[in-house]
Amino acid sequence: MQSQTQVTTISIKSKSSFLEGIFVSLVILGIIAVITSTAVLTHKFGNVLVFQISGAVYALAAALYIVHTMLKNEKIGKLASLVTFTAWVIQSAGLFIRGIESYQLGIFHPPWSNLYESLMFFPWLAVAVYMFIEKEFKTKVIGTFVIPVIAFLIIWGHKFNTEISPLVPALRSYWLYIHVLASFLGYAGFTVAFGAAFAYLIKENENAKTSTLHIIGFLISLAALIPLGYLVLNGAKDLKTMFLGVIFLTVLMIFIYFATYTLKFVAKYLPSKNLLSDVTLKAVAISFPIWTAAIILGGAWANEAWGSYWSWDPKENWALIVWLFFAAYIHGRTIGKWQGKTAAWIVVAGFIMLLICYFGVNLYFPGLHSYATE
Repeated sequence: MQSQTQVTTISIKSKSSFLEGIFVSLVILGIIAVITSTAVLTHKFGNVLVFQISGAVYALAAALYIVHTMLKNEKIGKLASLVTFTAWVIQSAGLFIRGIESYQLGIFHPPWSNLYESLMFFPWLAVAVYMFIEKEFKTKVIGTFVIPVIAFLIIWGHKFNTEISPLVPALRSYWLYIHVLASFLGYAGFTVAFGAAFAYLIKENENAKTSTLHIIGFLISLAALIPLGYLVLNGAKDLKTMFLGVIFLTVLMIFIYFATYTLKFVAKYLPSKNLLSDVTLKAVAISFPIWTAAIILGGAWANEAWGSYWSWDPKENWALIVWLFFAAYIHGRTIGKWQGKTAAWIVVAGFIMLLICYFGVNLYFPGLHSYATE
């Protein structure tokens, strides 16, 4: 009798969850439809303005996540999630509007053909992965490390050319839909994994001693990152800027190291190390096979377009390096050789490689993928 009651309860809950999911999906589609149709029919605002609005809303969400982490206020945490979801829906509408506008210009293509479009699409995927992780593990603290990055990318992305341009010949293929989409899913998942790994390292140092050296190193590296970042992102595409880029990434690693000690005061607000480790592993476990598929699909596309599966193009090389880092992480976690702090630092290093693959190659390494900056 008790077993039958349990089965009935589970059945009711499953049906309720299913209906709730349908309702939420319909609400999302309705909001996107309203924003998109209003923009297209009135011509009062376009995709760029919608993306800018989403960036501002993400910035608000980032501030709310930080306040939630510091105050452990459940209401602020719920509000942070709601604002993030709102920004994501607005951003979704922006992607739809850009697709419709490209169709109206007679040059329809998915919104990930150049650096600006990718900086709108990749954060959208990252937020989707993050919201899934947040719901799955019932923790909002990782949003403190992920959402500020999302807000920065969307706001900063508007420094690039926002015009809708025709696709270059190399991109006029069905492979654009599957290879590039898989790549961005990988980028998104690895970004969430980095946020969880960084939080883990802070939690790991909760009881460690913070020395004067840690504080000085944190302040100096932070002060150096700002001008270096500006010079790298706004400099000419020459050897000097590439050298500055190497310095920037080195200083970034140093900053992360000192930050794990200097910011340990937030450790008491973070979830357990086991939970953060599990979130990191799950994010990588989701992303790694997708990244592997992206490399394989890219090889098939390259063979069709250029007659070779692998050309040792800079993008291909760095995609392989990223794959090796996260393969090492999964291998180490599986056999139990690299656990805890070591595993987290491998994820952080892998994320640095991901930044080079995404930004460095596109901006500074000439190759078969150089069209991505157009």
